[in-house]
Amino acid sequence: MSLMKRDRVEAERANRLELTPVSRITESEEAFTLTMELPGVSEKQVELTLEDRTLTVTAEKEVASFKDYTLILNEIQEARYRAAFELPERVDTAKVQASCKNGMLVLTLPKREEVKPRRIAITAG
Repeated sequence: MSLMKRDRVEAERANRLELTPVSRITESEEAFTLTMELPGVSEKQVELTLEDRTLTVTAEKEVASFKDYTLILNEIQEARYRAAFELPERVDTAKVQASCKNGMLVLTLPKREEVKPRRIAITAG
């Protein structure tokens, strides 16, 4: 790679957007569900890390290179998504599950058994 080309690649990376993805969090008796929009991102481009109850989501949306074509116009920017969430003590971090489809990342954050509501049976007299 020539120095000129490397400079161009670095300049293109400098033009990459840094975004916080939009999110929705819902709660049921069993779990929290975290849904994030990551347009243009596949599951292979998403990285999830969990450290000290902090869940970090990073993803890279890269524009395909054009080897056999000359690029005339490009209004599609590369983007890096990043978000971090502090998980409550009620979440069972060992059972967190994730799926990604059509640019939607869905994380299921199950509650620990001891914090889930439970019914108490009443016995007759």
